[in-house]
Formats: sequence, C-alpha cells, structure tokens
Amino acid sequence: MVAESHMTYPRLEMKSALEQFSVQGNCLKMTTGSGELDSLIDGIQEGSFYLFYGDSFALDALTHRLLVNCILSIKEHGFESMAVCVNNTDYYGQNKMILNPEKIANTAKATGIDPKIISKNLYIQTAYNSQHQRQIANEVAELIQDNENIKLIVVNNLTKFFKDSSGHNRPEIANSLKEVISAINRACAKNKVSLVITGDSNLSSKNVIPRPIGGTYLKHIANVIVYVKNVSTSAFLPTFKATLVKHQYLKTPKSAIVHGRRCGRMMLLN
Repeated sequence: MVAESHMTYPRLEMKSALEQFSVQGNCLKMTTGSGELDSLIDGIQEGSFYLFYGDSFALDALTHRLLVNCILSIKEHGFESMAVCVNNTDYYGQNKMILNPEKIANTAKATGIDPKIISKNLYIQTAYNSQHQRQIANEVAELIQDNENIKLIVVNNLTKFFKDSSGHNRPEIANSLKEVISAINRACAKNKVSLVITGDSNLSSKNVIPRPIGGTYLKHIANVIVYVKNVSTSAFLPTFKATLVKHQYLKTPKSAIVHGRRCGRMMLLN
C-alpha cells in the first residue's frame, strides 16, 4: 500500500505560508486567450494541473489556443517556451482528430504568430487505445525531464477510451487512466510544467453541474477544474458558460460567460 501510494502521488514538500506566498507570487501565468476565462481561473499558472471538461467544441478551441499562447513572450502573457500535445482518438477516426494542423496554423495567424514558429516549438503525439496511452504518458514524462524548455503539456480528450469502454473492461481502463495521469503529473509537478487536460462530462449525472468522467482520482488530483457548457443562441456567435468547480484559492462554484468568434471552420476564444 505504501509503494502504491508513493507511485501514484507526487512527493509532498512542507512549506511555510510565507514560502508558499513567495512561490505563488513568482510563478509565471499564461493567458487562455479569453479575458473572461482568465478572470475566472486566474490564468494558467506554471506547475498547476487544470481539468476542463464538457462541450467538445469549446475545448477544441481552448486546446489550440493554449498551444499557440505557450509560444508567446512573457510580456504577451505567454510562457515563451515549448509545448507538448497528446491527442486521444480512434485509430480509424483520424479524419475526426481534434488536433488539426490547419486549425493550429489558423490560430497562430489570428494570434499574430508565424505558424512555422509554432511547428518548431510543438511536440505532438497521438494515442489510439489505453495501452498506447500509457506508453505515450511515460515517453512524455521522460521528455519533460530531458527538455527544460517545455512548460506546457496538453492532454486532449483524455477520457476518450474510458468513455467508450464497456462494463467488463472498464475497471482495467480506469486503472490505466490513473497510471497515465500519475506519470505525467509527477513529471510536471517536479519540473514546474503546466498540465492541461480536457475530457468528457457525465451526462447521466443528476447534479446541476455534471461530474467529469474519469473517476474520483482525477477530480482529487487536479488543482483547477472547469465545466464548459454551450449556451449559444446563434451558430455565428459561439457562447459558452464556464463554471469553476474546483480551485486552490478561489471561491467555487463561480461562472463566467466566454465568447468566441468564427474563423472559417474553426472558432477562436475572445
């Protein structure tokens, strides 16, 4: 039991309140690309673990924007560093892959960055099943250790395989998911790398705010959790309600309306 606990959770370091305040004040923060969302969660802080779940359309836009914003200079509220994106999708569903090079390029152009610069500073990997997901998680953990220029890890559609699993193999998929989160989170916490995960909501949940799919472990280990719901009244004016479900030092639940704008076949957060 002791060995399993040590493997699952990052080692805790005791700090005084003054030390914690000093560390908190010196941490870099990156913009999400939306002023409303930044105000709700206090931006993306280095070394913290963020879980965004709910509407896939908004989460797609958020994923692309964060990967681009990571390259921005610190003065422009970026990390001025490299990023890694792990996408989770079916092997035979590549035409529906969330991470789209064209959307990355268009997001970069809209942000005022040459798409070639993004390409040079972005690692991309795709997992096609839960076993492959574990393998990639370990590779990403090693990459973080070897490259100190990486400051953002985005795991897109993390709960894809858990959501699609059936009753008999769901416990195995749940344990695999736990291993994936643990491996990446340990490396991120050790190297002050921001971890952003997107996933699905439990539509069968009877709560006013649906729970995220992925079990209690995911909810406990994430520092910040945000539920995103589409509340658009027009297809041309995308609007979403972001509800803060969990935060280290901000009051919850708390909501903000996040606006987007159409840019061809994609959406950009404002």
